[in-house]
Amino acid sequence: FVSKSRSISSGINAEYGGAGGFEVVYPNYEITRQADEKHKTYLDTFGRPVLVFTAKNLEENHIKNIEVYYKFNSLMLLQEPILVTMAFMVLFLTVIIFVRLDFSIAVDENREARQRAAYLVEELYTLTNKIKNNVVDETVELLASVKSSKDNKSFKNSRKEIEAQYKQLLDDCAATTKKIVAFAPTLADKVADLNRREGERKSILASITSLAEKVVSDKISKNVSSDQEAALQAKLYTAQSNIEDALAAL
Repeated sequence: FVSKSRSISSGINAEYGGAGGFEVVYPNYEITRQADEKHKTYLDTFGRPVLVFTAKNLEENHIKNIEVYYKFNSLMLLQEPILVTMAFMVLFLTVIIFVRLDFSIAVDENREARQRAAYLVEELYTLTNKIKNNVVDETVELLASVKSSKDNKSFKNSRKEIEAQYKQLLDDCAATTKKIVAFAPTLADKVADLNRREGERKSILASITSLAEKVVSDKISKNVSSDQEAALQAKLYTAQSNIEDALAAL
């Protein structure tokens, strides 16, 4: 017979210090409960409670279960996900703030000018879209309507409204492009290319309007007008794509 002496340490896997109210059921031999301890691991704020027991002269027939009952607040299970979420939020906010800070010592005098030029380019995008929606589409629709109704009075009124709106939008575009060049002189060539392409579109729209005028006055046959309309539609599509490319280059 060999006398053995060792301690038994049982850690209750109840995280964050949420476990309490321990009740222990001992086996039928002498076991002494020592002072409780704390074991801290990752993401612990309070530590895990550890119940420590000691016994003497243990041998194989002493291998029996020690039953431990405790109370645990299930809401504490949310603490770890909340800690991880908050940690990532702090990390992301720190990165966002860091990349937006300007640590340069020299003052960039052209920065404000570039920002204004970028804003004006966005405004030019808006004006160009208005031309497409309110002028180009309306002009094409005007040609289609006169082919069916041939109402000269309605044609003249619609034409007058479209031309007035087109003139106003072109004036707005011209004013905007001048400001862009003033704030960003390096964009002068690209702005000139955009104006040239807008001139091409204006010429095509004038041709469509002229064709509509011939149709409403019966100065052109239906077959010829259809052929010319198809050709002008193809040119208009190309001109519109070129304008979009010129805008993208800005």
